[in-house]
Amino acid sequence: MSPPIQQQYYLIGSPVSHSLSPVIHNTAFAVLGLDLHYVTQDVSDEALGDIVKRIDGVQVLGANVTIPHKEAIIPFLDGLDESAMKVQAVNTVVIRDGKRIGFNTDVTGFLEPLAHRSFSRVLILGAGGAARAVLVAANDFLKAEHISVASRRLEQARAACTDLQMGAAIPWSDMPHEARQADLIVNTTPIGMWPHTQASPLQRSSLRSDQVVYDIVYNPAQTQLMTEAKLAGAHAIGGLSMLIGQAAEAFTLWTGQQMPLLDVKKALQQHLETRSVS
Repeated sequence: MSPPIQQQYYLIGSPVSHSLSPVIHNTAFAVLGLDLHYVTQDVSDEALGDIVKRIDGVQVLGANVTIPHKEAIIPFLDGLDESAMKVQAVNTVVIRDGKRIGFNTDVTGFLEPLAHRSFSRVLILGAGGAARAVLVAANDFLKAEHISVASRRLEQARAACTDLQMGAAIPWSDMPHEARQADLIVNTTPIGMWPHTQASPLQRSSLRSDQVVYDIVYNPAQTQLMTEAKLAGAHAIGGLSMLIGQAAEAFTLWTGQQMPLLDVKKALQQHLETRSVS
């Protein structure tokens, strides 16, 4: 008799070796007694279509999608949920009636630490899939009156604003000036992500003490941008809240169960403490 198939969920992206998502989901599976496993797949642009085909609902039951594939994956899917259609980016793939359907749980995750707050002027750094989710969140939920999107690739920022019909693209060189005017600054770029932990898209001279600076980078938990923000007297938010929030919604989409958040947060804390010592 052949051994039973190990049913899996993928994390599709590049790079993914730094990701904390396996800790989150494998902890949740174990706590709930689910015989499932979450594995990373470092996928090039050229291999994206082939890896999506593996999500068959038999051995591979679904996937998360991260940088740089949140937009590029869309043509390989059978359809989009309203959440992904609105953002035009996918971070979760779910099998529905045998079809691969793209969802976006980034909006929910992003809003997690900003409950019931509003901001008049928002600056978003980056113009990829995560930036699109933040753009929708800022426009639809935070009720921002003015949203700027700064990217080193200005055309990408313009495309995001045009596709979503919200926000205004600005050149990367204008970003420090715009940062001084903003109430909320959100970094969606990988600048400052491990292993380049000394990098920051902004210096404290561009920040104010009455701002909120939100870095969705979660590894390291305390980024250089967050350090710059705190030195300027601003309120800094790291990416762990968003990571857990979007993961919890994806987990429910896949399993129909609520993620055991207390157990997950405890496991994450232990993992991060162990890694900081090693």
